[in-house]
Formats: sequence, structure tokens, C-alpha cells
Amino acid sequence: MNSKRIVARSLKDAFVATLIVSLLSFGSYLMLEPIAGFAATAYDGLIVNQSITSEISFLVGPSDITLSSIGGITGGDSEGQTEVRVYTNESSGFTMTITASNSPAMVGASQGGVIADYTPTSANIPDYTFASTAPSGQAEFGYTLSASTTAELAQKFKDNGSNACNTGSADTTGKTTCWYSLSTAATSTMVTTAETASSGATSTLYFRVHVPANPSPALPEDIYYATSTLTATTN
Repeated sequence: MNSKRIVARSLKDAFVATLIVSLLSFGSYLMLEPIAGFAATAYDGLIVNQSITSEISFLVGPSDITLSSIGGITGGDSEGQTEVRVYTNESSGFTMTITASNSPAMVGASQGGVIADYTPTSANIPDYTFASTAPSGQAEFGYTLSASTTAELAQKFKDNGSNACNTGSADTTGKTTCWYSLSTAATSTMVTTAETASSGATSTLYFRVHVPANPSPALPEDIYYATSTLTATTN
């Protein structure tokens, strides 16, 4: 009987010892690896903001123009043109203006002569046709504008399709309609309301000099030039 009790007690002691060792081991594991015993997850987020600003540039700027010679007594007409392309990512579009450096815009380089600015029939409104078709005593210098997208023309250079400018929504015959004078005050030429395509908004400026026979005032022999500036500004 004593031997059985001894064996039973030994087994009990061994079980208790094993249990104590197991508990101590588990406790040590929790102390060494607390995350495994008490796992938790926290979340947070962030937003990355990037501002893209509007810009504008001339993809194709205006080129200098050399008009063909005109006799100072017999008279005649001369015409030239230059293309302009403006690109902007501004959501409200852009406005392009033209400004002359002198008044009158076209002056002689050395003799002091001038070629008068074109005079529209109605003040501040371009003429549907260039007035060289009517008798005139003085030489005149004028310009007009067309655009690959008619809606982008300033209203002044749009026409009604038959006989009047600054009205309607047409660009009937491009360079032959809506002639106007350069001025030291900025004149709008293109007005858009949205960003352009990557190829830009295209317009063409046409310049014309008309010299009647025996002009009055007379034109001294000279090289006459007109300096003008195109300015494109985001709306």
C-alpha cells in the first residue's frame, strides 16, 4: 500500500511540476511576445494633394512680314500674313490682343513719312470689305483676322455672312472681310472660354497696304514699317 501511495504521490507531484512549468513557460512567452497575446490593429489614411497651375504659351509666334513694293505715285496694293498658335491649360481659356507701337502704326524709317491707319466706315467696327474699292486720297494700312475655329474669333472680327462685321457668328471669307486699324490701345483678336487642345488655337493675321494713284499726302521714298505686339492672357 505504501508503495502505491508513493507512486501516486510521485505522479501527482510530477503532474503539478509539469503544470507549473507549463504555466511559467506560457507566462514567459506572453512577456516576450506580448503582441501575440494581445493582437490589435490601427488604421489611418492620408491624401496627397498636387496643384497644377494654368500656363499659356505661343506654340507658333508671329513672323515678320515683308510686303511687296508699291509705287509711290502709281499706287497699288500689297498684302502679307502670319499664323499664330496659342496653347493654354487654363479652364477659362485665353484672350489675345494686338497693340501697335506707334500712331499711325506704319512710319517711314528715315524720311518722316507715314501711312495712315485704316479708317473704318463706322468707328470701332471693322469694314466688311477693304475700302480700297472706294476712292480715297490717302494711303492706308489695315489688318484683319481669321481663325481655324470661328467661334474663337473676337466678336469684332465675326460677320453676318453678307455685309457687316461685329455682328453674327461667321468668318465668311477669311482675309477678305472685317478690315480694321492697328492702335496703341489693345484690341482683342481671339477670345476662348476653355483650355485649348495640345495643338493650340490657330489664327492668321492679314496685313494690307493700299496706296492710291497720286496719294495725298504724298509718300516719300522710304522703307515703312509697323511694329505691333500680340499678347495672350489667360481669362
